[in-house]
Amino acid sequence: MRTRFVFALLAVFTLSLTIWQAQSLEPANSQEVPQSKKLNESTDLEELKASAAGFERAFNAGDAKAIAAQFTELAETVDEEGNILEGRANIESRFAELFKDYPKAQIAVTLTSLRLISPDVAVEDGYSMTTLDPSQPGSRSPYAVVHLKRDGKWLMASVRDFPAESTEATAHEELQALEWLVGHWVDESPEGRVETTCQWSEDGNYLMQDYVVKSRWGGVMKGSQRIGWDPLRRTVRSWAFDQSGAFTEATWTPLEDAWIVNAEGVTPDGRRVSVTRQITLFDNDSFQIDSRNLLIGNEIQPDASVRVVRRPPAPLQ
Repeated sequence: MRTRFVFALLAVFTLSLTIWQAQSLEPANSQEVPQSKKLNESTDLEELKASAAGFERAFNAGDAKAIAAQFTELAETVDEEGNILEGRANIESRFAELFKDYPKAQIAVTLTSLRLISPDVAVEDGYSMTTLDPSQPGSRSPYAVVHLKRDGKWLMASVRDFPAESTEATAHEELQALEWLVGHWVDESPEGRVETTCQWSEDGNYLMQDYVVKSRWGGVMKGSQRIGWDPLRRTVRSWAFDQSGAFTEATWTPLEDAWIVNAEGVTPDGRRVSVTRQITLFDNDSFQIDSRNLLIGNEIQPDASVRVVRRPPAPLQ
């Protein structure tokens, strides 16, 4: 079944591969996931992403009222020091004070995970990069948000900020945690074979990936990906391109024993694509990718997992 091969392609970390294979998918079985449910979930996820973007715009405009409008009436916030603030009115007052003291404050929000717990409850995780004054260094801190849907609109009911991170490491040092990617990798199934090669760039500031996909139907697709450190958002990011004209970008967030990769892309025919993946390294020679919330246009695809193994070097001649 061709659908299986789509998710095997996720093993090389790029949505470009999913986009390419999506062009030749067999019609989806409507009995597996009702079309109405797909559309509703797709709309909810897009609205939640728009909410995060709206918060960023309102913060950067110094608009405390617009920020408060994104919270429920009885919302609660907890800052990185454990201080609790309750109620929309108090939240608005707190942001108004912040913008009065720091009129040039700016924030950049990076989503790492977005999950629909039920039709009316969603959980968002991510990082925020806050700069109170252009002359001062910013701070990057993780956060978690619980959203509730009220009268057809998603609002924040609970926001928790965690202690800020600090680092003065170089780009190469920031990528050291992903150095295990260097080498040759293969993901093979009855539907096809994906081969990936990764190496450091000459300046040591990027991890460079090249991949080749060969399907059992005779299709061949090549592409490349560059993984680097974004010093502004203080996160690992990647940019991928393939020969079909599709392109994608993603943010990488480390967990205790895995990475969360939140990626978005565009197909050659203009459809938006997004997916959240968890990459878990088992040992130096194998890892697993668990994919969820894969959207191609307005279609939500089933969650999936793939296992990738290191390809041994060719024997000496």
